[in-house]
Amino acid sequence: MPGSIIQDAGVTVYFDGVAHRVDPGLSVAAALTALDRADFSTDAAGKKRGLFCGMGVCHDCLVTVDSRTSQRACMTPVRDGMRVARQQARPDITSTDLADLRSVPTELAEFEMDLLVIGAGPGGLAAAVAAAEAGASVTVVDERHTSGGQFFKQPNTDAARLALKADRQAADGAALIERVRSLGVTILSGVTVWGAAHGEDGRAVISCLGHDGVFYCRSTMLVIGTGAFERPPAIKGWTLPGVMTAGAAQTLLRSYGTLPGRRILIAGNGPLNFQVASEIVKAGGDVVCLVEQAGAPWSRPVEAFNVFRHDAALALKGMKEIARLERAGVKLAWNAQISDIKGDGRVEAATVSSLGADLTFEVDTVLLGGHFTSSNELSRLLGCAHRVTGDGTLTADCAEDGESSLPHIHIVGEAVRFGGAHLAMAEGRLAGLAIAAKLGLKLQPDTTAKKKLARAKAFQAALWRLFAPAPTPLQLADTALACRCESVAIGTLKRLAVEGPLDIATMKRLTRAGMGRCQSRYCGRTLTELTGRPMSETDGLLAPQMPLRPVPLAALAIEKPEWGGHRRALLPARPPLHHSEPLPMREASTVVIGAGIAGLSSALFLAEAGEDVVVLERGFPGGLASGGNAGSLHAQLLSFDHGARAEAGGGPAAKTLPLQRDSISLWQMLEKKLGRDFEMKITGGLMVAETEAHMRFLEEKTRVERENGIECHVIGAEDLRKLEPALSPLMIGAAYCPTEGKINPLVATRHVHDGALAAGARVSDRTEVLSIRREGSAFIIETSRGPLRAGRIVNAAGAFASRVGAMLGLNIPVFGAPLQMVVTEAAAPAISHLVAHADRHLTLKQAANGSFLIGGGWTAGLDPVHSHPRPMFSSLEGNLWVAQHVVPGLRKLHVIRSWAAMNINIDGAPILGEHPDVPGFFNAVTSNGFTLGPLIGQLTASLVLGRDPGRDLSAFSLNRFQGVRS
Repeated sequence: MPGSIIQDAGVTVYFDGVAHRVDPGLSVAAALTALDRADFSTDAAGKKRGLFCGMGVCHDCLVTVDSRTSQRACMTPVRDGMRVARQQARPDITSTDLADLRSVPTELAEFEMDLLVIGAGPGGLAAAVAAAEAGASVTVVDERHTSGGQFFKQPNTDAARLALKADRQAADGAALIERVRSLGVTILSGVTVWGAAHGEDGRAVISCLGHDGVFYCRSTMLVIGTGAFERPPAIKGWTLPGVMTAGAAQTLLRSYGTLPGRRILIAGNGPLNFQVASEIVKAGGDVVCLVEQAGAPWSRPVEAFNVFRHDAALALKGMKEIARLERAGVKLAWNAQISDIKGDGRVEAATVSSLGADLTFEVDTVLLGGHFTSSNELSRLLGCAHRVTGDGTLTADCAEDGESSLPHIHIVGEAVRFGGAHLAMAEGRLAGLAIAAKLGLKLQPDTTAKKKLARAKAFQAALWRLFAPAPTPLQLADTALACRCESVAIGTLKRLAVEGPLDIATMKRLTRAGMGRCQSRYCGRTLTELTGRPMSETDGLLAPQMPLRPVPLAALAIEKPEWGGHRRALLPARPPLHHSEPLPMREASTVVIGAGIAGLSSALFLAEAGEDVVVLERGFPGGLASGGNAGSLHAQLLSFDHGARAEAGGGPAAKTLPLQRDSISLWQMLEKKLGRDFEMKITGGLMVAETEAHMRFLEEKTRVERENGIECHVIGAEDLRKLEPALSPLMIGAAYCPTEGKINPLVATRHVHDGALAAGARVSDRTEVLSIRREGSAFIIETSRGPLRAGRIVNAAGAFASRVGAMLGLNIPVFGAPLQMVVTEAAAPAISHLVAHADRHLTLKQAANGSFLIGGGWTAGLDPVHSHPRPMFSSLEGNLWVAQHVVPGLRKLHVIRSWAAMNINIDGAPILGEHPDVPGFFNAVTSNGFTLGPLIGQLTASLVLGRDPGRDLSAFSLNRFQGVRS
């Protein structure tokens, strides 16, 4: 067996129904590894997975524990009587009693402190000590159940304690942890930080998930010491059970006394691999080969000398480890890299490439080490400035003491850049002292901290010059999975990139790469490289999203007051995205401003009619509302579009109903006409009621809908249960509309874009419209890529339509409404209809991949860096409460992603047609835009070409507004 478990321990754990006696200090992953069960999990594609990162980042090691799905085996301690089962790719949320579901909280606790330290590694602990010594109130939270971080791993089992009895590294960590506790610092272990924001008072608000549920921390000062994780390059077979990071293997050894496998190959870059190999050999393991991308240290005598000069003790320790490996008969392959891992369901062999030759080893375990990446998603979420270094690494922009661009936030250690424990501790010490000074506390002078920092930096610089890998990166195989979570192959991304130019967000939307549980931590760099575009903090990278780690939906569900009407907002002006080339055209018959679904549809129908049409888009096609909506196809009115809460009393929305009906039919026609799969289903829609008052409201609403040509009627509880048995029994009826459905806006917008191009339209991305002026009967449009002369303009700029109009002195009464959406992990089919609520903000549907998309108009905030809408805690809580109230089975699932987009707010109806005062200037702007997009485009094309649109559009003219004409 790979490792040993103390068999006389008093803990019984059931794995797939079979009882095993295990050491109580083990994690589930360590126990399964010791039992030679490397393939204990299942990925989204149904393939076997196992332990990979060992630190809760990758979510490969998910298992079901005591009927609770998606538990991270590497972060879950065993306990007596625990029942662990293989995770199903899509768990069933319907086959359970309500009593078996997670309960929802009635409120979320909030705590306040002077200083909150996130991460109980060397840097975070050092900062806590310095601040607490000065008298600060300090709380430390850490995701692991034992403090110390990755460097100061503490033993959790008797076997590990025995192995580390004389280990200096573990002892130093224990002493530091004890010093923190002796100073009265509160250490909260097993706490996942899943979100962050700035409170109205300017203090950081950190959202956490602990043993007792979700809580919030409000701190005057914040230290981010979240460390780094290993992100090896994607190679063939790297998702097989038995492949894990070197750090994960070291955790198995040092924390649990468990060997990672029988025959082990270690590959990658850097000194950690040699330490791990040495520890495995010492523990009696068999390391078949150690594969190092750099050359042997003795081949670089100058760099080796500098390493010794800056820290002789550490350098000597490293050389002893190499010597120990050679004495043990471990093959050392320098200037080499692993190119392929093979196996049927788990690792069986690995191929190593060196100097043009390949060598294959029969092994059952492969450790991939090095390629460390800062865990900077939290600092980015909070808006701390980052910069891109010469090697393409995103690094927090900090002072020596860790002070970020936000003075109340300090970032230390490997959360800034990978640099080892000694550098982290020096930075943490300086950060704690600086924070104590900012809090006005009395300080004890420390004259050595800066010297230690300088020494650590010099040592790290010399060390990585010594371990600089050979400049011949491995060519990634097309069949290798770039995205571990969604099983997206590199070849798929390459083929899409060839069709470019694409931005990283579009590549994500079209392939789902980066949409999984790990939030692109492993595939993000590959996506960036394949776009072939320069990377900056605000461009070329996927922005972090809440939750930063998956969170049980039930833990966040808090009932919130409903609201009536959208919160209107406009995004602040942002600098245009750079395009190196001038516009390839200087004039066009019609110019469409905005490449969302309305603009692209207008271009499609205009081009099919033979019109010379150009589309100008400041970003990338479908990059804003058309790529950020949830894909509902609405035929009936939402609850807040009818009655007292509705815009303009609901009249404009009611008049729009025939457009919605006909646009859904047009979507179906376009799918056939373009020969592409829009992932569209007309499933029917249900607006559920839970009181007699709701039922009366639905009776009145459906009457209005039928008067406007929409098939919709009220059904009772029995019929509702037949249609959707997974709904809560509290729902006593619903309005049923058979023509509603859902569509994948991520692919549908792209297909309409491609159809417009095929018809002859020209689309210019990264083209900011700077100004518009009349010149005779034409328009001169000044853009960031040069001027363009247009005979006519179609204003399809969505939430920005008012800005376009203002360039001609026109008042276009269009506002933005930042709204949020939430996505759960995938589940087995449970809900087939589009579901809404008669009195609450909710839209809910299950996507083709099994995830639930939850929205309904909850207000979003604004990202501090990207000036882009971002979900807010209160909206997440309220939205999720309504969702689980209507579909209780959702309480079995985790929330894996949320996002926000700028919706369009008018008066419930579109603005269509030529401006009455400016001939040739047409508006094509609508709320409920994705449903209406194709028809808005078709009608606009008819109006631009002077053709009869086939219906009376006077209700959608700008003339209906008072005081808007120039």
